[in-house]
Amino acid sequence: MKTLLALLVLAAAVPAAQAGTCQPYVTQTCVVSSKTECRWAKDHCGRRYSYEVKVVTYRSHYSDGQTSTFTKTYRA
Repeated sequence: MKTLLALLVLAAAVPAAQAGTCQPYVTQTCVVSSKTECRWAKDHCGRRYSYEVKVVTYRSHYSDGQTSTFTKTYRA
């Protein structure tokens, strides 16, 4: 009887302990927008020069339905 009671308590506790360990994971990442921007900088003599960068905005979709958006800048 004690063994049966111990097994029931253990079986009831296992799903509750595992429920907190599940983390949402990224199911898909897609490009939302992509554009080229002109930026300015100065060289070692103080002269300004222009350069182009590519700015890409991504959206990640997670397994629990959430989304997040982030932007990365690349030197063109």
